[in-house]
Amino acid sequence: MNTEATARPSGRIGAVLFDLDGTLVLTHIDFAAMRSAVQKVIATAGVPAEVVEGLDTLTMAARAAEVVRARDGEDAARALIADAEEAMVEAEMLGLEGAGAAPFATEVLETLRARGVGVAIVTRNCRRATEAVLARTGLACPIVLTRDDVARYKPDPAHLLAALKRLGATPETAVMVGDHLMDIQAGRAAGTRTIGVLTPGRPDDYFAPENPDLVVTDLRSLLSFVLGGL
Repeated sequence: MNTEATARPSGRIGAVLFDLDGTLVLTHIDFAAMRSAVQKVIATAGVPAEVVEGLDTLTMAARAAEVVRARDGEDAARALIADAEEAMVEAEMLGLEGAGAAPFATEVLETLRARGVGVAIVTRNCRRATEAVLARTGLACPIVLTRDDVARYKPDPAHLLAALKRLGATPETAVMVGDHLMDIQAGRAAGTRTIGVLTPGRPDDYFAPENPDLVVTDLRSLLSFVLGGL
């Protein structure tokens, strides 16, 4: 595992893509409750549980919709997606109670922008919850792409590539920063460098399966990695 003391970028970094929840902001979203609510929607639609077994919550809803579409038609599939989305948005909005910016998030964003580094947020959260938590925390980012803004979201690299296009940047000069293995997977698939943010409660070797370019416990530690290539 690369640490903040040893890792160095190979070449200039001109853009940084940030995950939101757990990386730039700290919320209290009950993901287990969200998943349970979506599973209930899927069961009500008559989709067998084994069809979506092992999938993440967003993918679970999409897969169930495919089954319903083939069986009952487009209108029924859209109704399932709408019900699942309503359940997810409700959980996300409830999780904003007591939400705040992650330590040093404001400082890091401001420093990067002041140094001419493009920044964007790439999140699987919905647009409504994302805008609400950014307003609550006062975090400013010129480009924010939520799951509502793209056809394919993380870990699909298309989500990251859409943000890079908006920034006018290329994967070779960009880095993806996130607290989840999915963020590292998405960054690697998109061709960016990757930084894992190790949050409290996770084991030190959490990111070992994906081996990001750098693992930090403090957002400020990524500045030397990013700005060292300028």
